[in-house]
Amino acid sequence: MKLSRILILFICFLKAASFLYADKLDDELFLLKVADAKRCGWDTVPAFRHRCKVEQGKALRAVLLDAGRQDSILHALYRESVERYSAKGWVKLEEIVRLLPQRATRNEVGQVCRQMDSVYVSLQGGMPFEIYLEQGCEAQWCPSVALLKEFSCRLDTMRKGTYTKPFLSPLGVHIIKLVDRKPAISYEEASPFLEIYLDRLGEKNPALNRSRYMQWQHGERKDVAVERCLTEVKNCMLAAWWDVRHPLPDVSDENELKHFFEANKKAYAWEFPHYKGAVVLCKDKKSASRIRKCLKKVPMEQMEEVFRMWQAEHPEVDAVIQVGLFQIGKNPYIDKLAFKCGEMPHDPRYPYAIVVGKRLKKGPENYTDVYGQVKKDFVRILKMRQLEELRTRVGK
Repeated sequence: MKLSRILILFICFLKAASFLYADKLDDELFLLKVADAKRCGWDTVPAFRHRCKVEQGKALRAVLLDAGRQDSILHALYRESVERYSAKGWVKLEEIVRLLPQRATRNEVGQVCRQMDSVYVSLQGGMPFEIYLEQGCEAQWCPSVALLKEFSCRLDTMRKGTYTKPFLSPLGVHIIKLVDRKPAISYEEASPFLEIYLDRLGEKNPALNRSRYMQWQHGERKDVAVERCLTEVKNCMLAAWWDVRHPLPDVSDENELKHFFEANKKAYAWEFPHYKGAVVLCKDKKSASRIRKCLKKVPMEQMEEVFRMWQAEHPEVDAVIQVGLFQIGKNPYIDKLAFKCGEMPHDPRYPYAIVVGKRLKKGPENYTDVYGQVKKDFVRILKMRQLEELRTRVGK
């Protein structure tokens, strides 16, 4: 009983200062997760250090590159590319690839070729091409002249939507699909390819802030922006590792949310009464009466679907429906028909209106009426428990 009162007071407090408190809670949780992860030594694990270095390199791109200069260079490259690539145009490809080491043995090449032959057979049998694409891999435009000859010679005879048989290149074994082809493309379409081109220049990238880059290369920590970037990436990754190993309980569990709502029902009392149900606007009184009879005992969550089905069976009836929880003062039809106040709007197309449902004067009937808030509060309680555990664990 005492715990229930505490939870109710806590939830009421959250409603008064939810944004400020949420930020403080999440910030403290984040810092404690990072501290606990370091206490466990996760930042010294080789797999973490390798992944962290990769992610730091990606994040540093925004710090080490001069954004204004980069944009100017990309536009200049695009203007140059319009002339350079106009002869053979641009293509958008999807690629299934199995990479091979530079000194692959004959057995290794044969094994990969057999794997790709199996893939090709399944594609011929109707398997979608997308099934074999790497996750997160999206087709991008590239100029035909920039492709390896093993690719370009096949594209000359391909139609849009078709794919090749498996073929070898110096990189591995490929199956490519021609998604689209254009003689020229817009700057927005070309920029991903042009950015990749600049990235491959490495230290020679003219948009690179060389002073910051050299500090990073030599492990110096004089530049505040570079140091902050590296620290933020590392801390975010440590917090993410902590979350994977200490996941919150399933907050979509209906029984958990229902139990939480029932235990704290007083915290969700409304300041103003609500109406739970539907407003239906009709062309004539007879249609309104028929719809009322159809929806009379239907739960609010099913009203819209039942109405659509009824309407499909009676296409001659012209009517519209709005379903939900209506607070007094928010809908003039609800105010007049359910709460007997205000003025009824006049709509020449739909002169008849009905309401179907019930008045809720004190508060919601169940957690689904305030699902978003209940879930948010439940997560907050779980995070508070995490916070107390972490404070104990890291000695704060």
